[in-house]
This record gives sequence, C-alpha cells and structure tokens, in this order.
Amino acid sequence: MSKRVSLKQFQQDLSARLQDASTRTSLATSLGVRVGDENWLVELGNISEVIAPGPWVRVPLAKAWLLGVANIRGKLYSVVDLSAFSGHATVTPGPDTRLLLVHSRFAVNAALLVDRTLGLRSTEQASHKETSASDTEWISRHYRDDQDAFWKVLDMGALVSHPAFLQAGI
Repeated sequence: MSKRVSLKQFQQDLSARLQDASTRTSLATSLGVRVGDENWLVELGNISEVIAPGPWVRVPLAKAWLLGVANIRGKLYSVVDLSAFSGHATVTPGPDTRLLLVHSRFAVNAALLVDRTLGLRSTEQASHKETSASDTEWISRHYRDDQDAFWKVLDMGALVSHPAFLQAGI
C-alpha cells in the first residue's frame, strides 16, 4: 500500500535532507531536477531552498523567460523559467513544478522555475562525460548514471553572472 505524503510534509522532508546533505563534506551531493526534457544537477550549496511556486507579478518589457517578481518571505525574487532561458519550451506550472532559490552568496535574488525535482543524486556514482562544444557556459559538465540517463551539471555562478541572465529587458 502506498503512503500518501502531503505537499507540506514533502517540502519539510526535502528541506531537512537538503540541509543534512549540505553539511556532508565527503560526498558530492546534488539535487536532480527536470528542466524541459533534460535532467540537471544543481549543487546543494548553490541553492538555499526548494519551494512550490506561489504567485508572481509579471514584469513589463521583460524577456519571456523572466516570468516576473515574487515576494517570498518578504524578499523580492525574480522568477526565471530555466527551461525557456536555456532555449527550450517554457515550464507549465503544475503540482510538481518547483522554485530553486539561488543561494544569497551569489548576491542575486533569483528563483529558478523547474518542471520538478528528482531527488538527491551523487555525482560520485556516475561516470564523467566531457562537455561538448555546443553547451552553454552555465553547464559545467555532463554525467551519465547507472541507468544510462544523461545529466547536465548547472554552474550557478556562471549562470547568474552571465550577461544574458543579467539583461532581462527587451
């Protein structure tokens, strides 16, 4: 019999696992997320929180990937559709979509909208694959896991400092 978990309980469990995993030094742990039809890995130290998206306000004269601005616990965050920013189809908000809050050490209040989270992953259990020349600057490397699934590793610093990310106006 399957156990149903409430959204609040899921978020609390994921938050606790993220905090626990981010304190480990011997294991390189990342959060797996789905961005369009691709698997991405985001290092836990690069995000401060994973939350369900709430309402946001559209920003006039902004590029389509800048969905708007959201008030999250009294701080304004720009909401970026990571799939659309990467040149793919826009994320359709639904029960599985999540916002990854970029860690404050990057000095940007940005929240990345992803299709869904896929759980914690260890890059130590995957085989390294060289990055191809066609990739963007914010993909640091690729991995292939034991099930032969392909993963892109997000370089958060490169993403949030990239001129295209910083220039959201039309």
